[in-house]
Amino acid sequence: MTAIRRRTLLAGAPALLAAPALIGRARAATALKVSTSFSNDPKFSTGRIWYDLFLPRLKEATKGEVVTEFFPDSQLGQEADIVTQLKAGVVDMMLAGTSIWSNVVPEFGAMDLGYVFDDYNHMLRASRTPAAAALQTLLVQRAGAHLPSWGRNLGARNFLTKFKFSEPAQLAGRKIRSLPSPWVTETVKMMGAAATPLAFGEVYTALQAGVIDGLEHDAPTILSSKFYEAAKIFTLTRHIYSPFGAFVSDRTLKRLTPAQGAGLLQAVREATADHFKRAAQVEAAAVKELQTKGVTVETCDRAAFRKRMPPMWASFLKTTPSAKPMLDAIHRTFKA
Repeated sequence: MTAIRRRTLLAGAPALLAAPALIGRARAATALKVSTSFSNDPKFSTGRIWYDLFLPRLKEATKGEVVTEFFPDSQLGQEADIVTQLKAGVVDMMLAGTSIWSNVVPEFGAMDLGYVFDDYNHMLRASRTPAAAALQTLLVQRAGAHLPSWGRNLGARNFLTKFKFSEPAQLAGRKIRSLPSPWVTETVKMMGAAATPLAFGEVYTALQAGVIDGLEHDAPTILSSKFYEAAKIFTLTRHIYSPFGAFVSDRTLKRLTPAQGAGLLQAVREATADHFKRAAQVEAAAVKELQTKGVTVETCDRAAFRKRMPPMWASFLKTTPSAKPMLDAIHRTFKA
């Protein structure tokens, strides 16, 4: 019996010796935390759609050496908190619009100015200028975050409200939730409403409780977050075409090997390009689905709202003169 046990142990010895190596390889992959305030809806969430496009790209570009953990629905904190965590390297990636960064890099506010972009193709042209590249450099220097590629949200920002309107005067006294970004808030004010900045995670309950009369966001986000349950009028103001990005912590890139870091950035760029191509289709589908859920889609006098914006653009340059190259680039690229 002893001999049999001995032979069994000896036979199994190679496997036992190999086990640590196998375990070591299994643990070799570096896991990154990816945070977003967007929902986990695979059909209409900007963050989730981008993430699903990103995963196969990351696996290929890093040969499986870098993996991710996805935290949607503000699970790791509100966006302002994640900005701090990203700089510290506690969170590795953040999927968000560029607007949140204007609190750290005020020059990003140029992208949030109401009616400054004609459409998302205009935004893309502006993002390819030297001025936009300078903004990306400032982001690394001041916030410890990289924006590898300029993307787009799944649609322009519009108003979802409990009341109907078509011109600025009809917004007077109405409390409209705006993104907690100074120039998004100012845009809503210039449009005639009482801008009410709120964290994304607080919007649904505030709308439901009547703390706000509406909000401004893109159609897919309104759909995936179920804001339509508390407000039924969607007006195509198209006041902001804000960029979207997958922001990567500088500390994370320094922690990865050069090959892993290059692969991560490559995957981000490729996923963002894929996302940009798909976004318009997703927006159109979201608007149609909102209608099936009892939401009325309305138009408005966009020209009347846009006429109110130049004084705000001028005010922005007074407070942030260093943003002039970016604003000039936006105006210069208005037409292809």
